[in-house]
Amino acid sequence: MSAGDRLSSALRRVRPLGNGVQTARVYQFGPFTLDARTGELANAGRRTPLRDQSLQLLLALLEQPGELLTRDELTGRLWPAGTFVDFDRGLNKVVNHLREALGDSAEEPRFIETLPRKGYRFIAPVTVAGEDDAAAPVPRARRPPRRLPVSILLAAGLAVAIGAGIAAWKWTTNRSAALRISALAVLPLENLSRDPAQQYFADGLTDALITDLAKTGGIRITSRTSVMQYLGTRKSIKEIGKELNVDAIVEGTVTHAGNRVRVTAQLIQVSTDMHLWADAYERDVSEILDLQRALAIDIARRINIFLKPVDRGRVVNPEAYGLYLKAKYAFHQYTNRGWQEAIQRYNEAIAIDPGFAPAHAGLAETYVVAGTYGAIPTEEALTRAKAAAASALQLDDGLASAHYALATARAWYDWDWAGAEREFRRGLELNPQDAMGRNWHGGYLSLLGRHDEAIAEHERARELDPLSLIVNANLTRALYWSRRYDEAIAQARRTLEIDPAFGVALFWLEGALRHKGRLEEAVALRQSASDPERAQIIARTFHDSGFAALLRESGEAFKKGGFLETAARCYAQVGEKDEALTLLEACAKRRCSNLVSLNVEPDFDPLRTDPRFQALVRQMRLP
Repeated sequence: MSAGDRLSSALRRVRPLGNGVQTARVYQFGPFTLDARTGELANAGRRTPLRDQSLQLLLALLEQPGELLTRDELTGRLWPAGTFVDFDRGLNKVVNHLREALGDSAEEPRFIETLPRKGYRFIAPVTVAGEDDAAAPVPRARRPPRRLPVSILLAAGLAVAIGAGIAAWKWTTNRSAALRISALAVLPLENLSRDPAQQYFADGLTDALITDLAKTGGIRITSRTSVMQYLGTRKSIKEIGKELNVDAIVEGTVTHAGNRVRVTAQLIQVSTDMHLWADAYERDVSEILDLQRALAIDIARRINIFLKPVDRGRVVNPEAYGLYLKAKYAFHQYTNRGWQEAIQRYNEAIAIDPGFAPAHAGLAETYVVAGTYGAIPTEEALTRAKAAAASALQLDDGLASAHYALATARAWYDWDWAGAEREFRRGLELNPQDAMGRNWHGGYLSLLGRHDEAIAEHERARELDPLSLIVNANLTRALYWSRRYDEAIAQARRTLEIDPAFGVALFWLEGALRHKGRLEEAVALRQSASDPERAQIIARTFHDSGFAALLRESGEAFKKGGFLETAARCYAQVGEKDEALTLLEACAKRRCSNLVSLNVEPDFDPLRTDPRFQALVRQMRLP
């Protein structure tokens, strides 16, 4: 029996607590009607299919209204003997789902009352219709059958056949349309281990499942950054689906105890809240890659997409895998401390299992991001990123993240545009739904002046990861570099709605405001991002000496701090070309990564006709 058949069977069956007699009843309580046969909960004519465990819980309560059902009785009904799960947390989750469907609350219950540390009781009046033992109708006396002409019988049979065919076609068509899925989100798997320190394990498996499903390219898979916003959320499936603009959602649980891992997952259609599929997987930690693969394949089959075949036969060292997941968990904190910890954990995993390619790829990705944010000197970060990516690809050429990291290093540090193009193409071929990879590719396209392509790529990255700050901010950057300042300002504002203090978005917003001539707004933005003492200095300099003086002052400060490219931008804007070019030439000798924007940065427009500037462009092999 397939997983889908098991689910349909579960929705139809009734597992009584008491005498074991199955019924096909219709229960009525408050404004609700529950058909025990179909599992449909109706309210004012609107029908909502309940998930299997929510249905079983509601039936248990309705069968014995007013009576206490202990937690042990309920967990025995909801989970078969031998199930490997945290029953307390699992039962709490089912109760919350059911209360959500009924519009009920634990604080002021209308239907389900909680008896602390004991169990639950159904407190609303219940009526039952459609009892199985209802009186059967008395048969009528039989008459001799009336014979009809053969031609009429044939015509009637043909009509019935045609009608049945049309009905079946309509049912199949409607069912296919109802289950058509073009966008999917995998919510953070819930950590059912009693140890909160195991959260990294649940997050890591969530990330792995998203990555595996994203490789299909058949439908849009929401990226990790956006779905992690819903960790521990109380929002409904429909609310989450609307916010992420997806048709279906996968949610589930992870239990990690000793060397065993158990994962449960269910697929839910957003529009109907219908439970489409569910299953459980249990493996030894050393076989975790097989578990991940089996889960991804089952989901892919259910939503009619093809998962590219990948050889997952390798057994992973459990200790190395644990360090790998801890590294990913630290990486996604997006802090300097988190990146340093991620680098340490990845290196520890590699020391234990040198052939574990994903650890090398994760290390490469971490170096690229840490270098971008200045957590590690750029030259060191990109050099180490290239080495780690090369090691990963030597072990497994199918790791898209390693190709993306290598492409970024070749563009931003080596100025090897053709080599970067090859790596980006390979990454896109392997995983077209890697939001960070597309984000980096969009930046590469901008640097080459391919602005329309770059903006389209950043918009695609945003579709995949709508709540990512860096993805949204880099779309602002692409619009700014293409001189579409009004759009850049609007996009920066949208990014700041997610996080009003995100410095990258503030930086590009200030630039767009300056080039639109909205200097007072640009100055106000600088003040808001500064401490009170610095804000007063900015205001006084602008009021007394104008914006040019403020730019000169900023240029001096950036130069002293070693930010040569940023200082050069300030001097170029105030017409001090020699100083700006001298700083850019020094930057080229140091191979500053930000120098790659030389050909597209609006602040350098006053320098473009100067021979020294053109020599720099040729040195960097820019078009």
